[in-house]
Amino acid sequence: MNTQPSDYLSLLPPAEIQKAGLPFWLFYLLLSVIVLLIIFNFLKNKSLRQRLSYTLAGPRRRFNRLRLQVQMRKEEQKKAELFRRLGELTSSKWPDLPEIEEIASEIRSLEEKNTALQNRWHILYRELELLKLEKQKLSANSNPRERAKEEQEKVDRRIAELEKEKAEIQRNIMATEELLSPHLETIGRVIYRLRPDREDLDFIYFQIDDLGRSIQEIKEKIENL
Repeated sequence: MNTQPSDYLSLLPPAEIQKAGLPFWLFYLLLSVIVLLIIFNFLKNKSLRQRLSYTLAGPRRRFNRLRLQVQMRKEEQKKAELFRRLGELTSSKWPDLPEIEEIASEIRSLEEKNTALQNRWHILYRELELLKLEKQKLSANSNPRERAKEEQEKVDRRIAELEKEKAEIQRNIMATEELLSPHLETIGRVIYRLRPDREDLDFIYFQIDDLGRSIQEIKEKIENL
């Protein structure tokens, strides 16, 4: 009778089956030795450790760089705003300083233009409010006379004209303020470089100094990533 190997093993008790193959404890021992050899080789190979560490640290490093760049932009925006404040104070209190005389003259011209535009805007606003009240009265009047209808159409046309002019003036005001901003910042940078001894400017100097140190520290952190 021919007995197949599988049939033979099925007839053996569990202890005999284990003897027929590799003992479990020996298998795990060999596996442990292999793992220890891999770990030992990894610890010994400095170049491999550095490559693996660099690969694993890549996403974290990119995230830290992005976070620091956002932080630096915010600090630079604060610094620019302080320069504008410094320029505004200087141009209003000491416009005749030789270092800023030319820029201060341009600023005065822009400020005068801005003031005139704002005054005109307020005049238009008041006139529009009166016309809207008049329109409400005409709408409430139930008299269908042709003359009343013509008056209402006339008011509507005038309101449309003034709204258009007011919107144009608003755009000009915004454009003028955009022109003022870099001029004020330029004056602020000039004054900060000269640092005239003025008590009312010392606090702004201190704030700009502090932000400058903060920005430099962030730059160094980014370079060292």
